[in-house]
Amino acid sequence: MAEPSPAPFLKFEEGDGREIPLISGNVWKIGRGEQNAIVLIHDMVSRNHAMIQRLDDGEFYLIDMDSCNGSFLNGQRLLAPAALRDGDQLSFGKSRLCFRKPTRAAPGVLPDIPALGQPAALFKQAMVSVLVVDIRRFAVLAQRLEPEVASKLLSTWSAEADRIMRYHGSTAEKHIGDAVMTVWTHGAKGQEHIEILRILRAVEEITRATAMLDQSFVLAESVRIGAGVNTGLAAVDSSAGGRAVRDFTTLGDGVNTALMLESVAKELETDLVLGASTMDYVRMWPAALRHFRSCEKKLKGGDSPVKIWYTSFTELSQFLAEHREDLAKATTGRTYPADQRSPLYPPR
Repeated sequence: MAEPSPAPFLKFEEGDGREIPLISGNVWKIGRGEQNAIVLIHDMVSRNHAMIQRLDDGEFYLIDMDSCNGSFLNGQRLLAPAALRDGDQLSFGKSRLCFRKPTRAAPGVLPDIPALGQPAALFKQAMVSVLVVDIRRFAVLAQRLEPEVASKLLSTWSAEADRIMRYHGSTAEKHIGDAVMTVWTHGAKGQEHIEILRILRAVEEITRATAMLDQSFVLAESVRIGAGVNTGLAAVDSSAGGRAVRDFTTLGDGVNTALMLESVAKELETDLVLGASTMDYVRMWPAALRHFRSCEKKLKGGDSPVKIWYTSFTELSQFLAEHREDLAKATTGRTYPADQRSPLYPPR
């Protein structure tokens, strides 16, 4: 009778050669954050850096999560999910690990038994755009309102923002205090610029919906918002055609960058900031350079300044008005009929 295969494991190449068995669950996240299964405390390691995933057939894959400094397999930077083989060398920042998947059982080693009741979700790399919108100085505004009114104001704004973003094709939303974070998973290659135009239209509509709150809640001062958009590769759940996002941590540093871009908007006292990769698609329309300006800013945790692009919501509306025909083409991804839109703001 053949002996069962021992459990695969990761072995640290440095230090005491610690081993981490890969026997519980189907996904092991790697990064600097304490919530990861494999925590690596190095400055060159992102908070959510990479993941190892076991598929139903027992194969293991290494997936980079859009980390700043990349993941390396046998000395080569990982550009797409890669199958792991016994003896493969994995590198994350200064950490070096060896993937082991012995073919024969060893004394005292548990056999590789797939986890029951935890079907593996196949992750794959896809181009995504992350939008972060938040209410400026909401804490100050809330102090001037009754708690019930402040709570209703925030919930109304959040629900309306969610609805607008879903209307324009978002694949996931998450609320963080007075901010809403949303993901668009890009589809056909070559159509990213059209899809990002739809994202910008969503931002414009959220701005209009926000302005209506002043009348709905009879506020003494206007509610203001700011936004940041970042585009890049990330790991997404392919069980829904590669467009689902169930866990925001799989998006890696793309999420953190979008959050930092929104923070930069506050520093610049502007309304909207785009990452350079997002602007690469927007600038396909020559008019974009008339409405967006650039500068270099050092993002939190970065070693050197990066180029960003910024504009006001007024300039954004002018830019979108010049591309009505392109916007009319950007209608895919809507999840509810146009006649079900919220009465908070009037139709165009």
